[in-house]
Amino acid sequence: MPEFNFSDREVFSQRYLKPLLIDPLEERLNAMPDYTLTLPAGAVASGQGAINDKSGVTASNAGLRARFVRTPSGWYYGDHVLLQWQQPGDVSHQRESEQDLQYGVSVTEQPDMAGVPRLTVDLYGSLMRYERDAVSQTVGRGRQVDLGRGWARATLHWSLQLQLIVDSGGRANLVSRVRKAAPVADGGKSGAYIASDPLAHLLNLPRLTQAWDHGSASLSAVQDYLVARLAAAIEPALAND
Repeated sequence: MPEFNFSDREVFSQRYLKPLLIDPLEERLNAMPDYTLTLPAGAVASGQGAINDKSGVTASNAGLRARFVRTPSGWYYGDHVLLQWQQPGDVSHQRESEQDLQYGVSVTEQPDMAGVPRLTVDLYGSLMRYERDAVSQTVGRGRQVDLGRGWARATLHWSLQLQLIVDSGGRANLVSRVRKAAPVADGGKSGAYIASDPLAHLLNLPRLTQAWDHGSASLSAVQDYLVARLAAAIEPALAND
């Protein structure tokens, strides 16, 4: 196998990072359900103000999934969806459901703990979910009574840094550092809204967190499967570089 200079970020990115991390991560992300298709049974989409913004996909290619696109320092994956819909009936709900899913990978040179510049890969994943509900009731003669509004938002985020390091004994390692933030969530209401706790009513935060922590593109999945394969491929080559 030919040797590669690991200080050449583009060579490293194309030889190792893209086939072993970027491409399989994209496959995992796009194997998950498309949020544009997640309306509950009986929901009626309004279409006005809807957003379906996916990286690497033009508006004319509706139905395609997002792609990782190149940036000056690496790659970016973004899937931003806003759905406006309603649940009709005597008590009707005018709803907004929004999801903003982002993943990023950058390749730079940063100092390690000893101050030595090292080839460094930074990854992050973030998920924002937002729900808004405006409720009205039909009373006599078709008159509508406003029953108030509620909203809820939750944001989840993690980051992972990888550095290529050769220790004093000549052993090559891919060293990782993890930062995982606690979920950030808030909610509110106005008027005589139907639930005292809109956050619990509109967003099932435990279920959302469970899916984020244990899904096929979660931090643990990236570490246990993708980063492990990347390390197995590059550590022998790094030792000989």
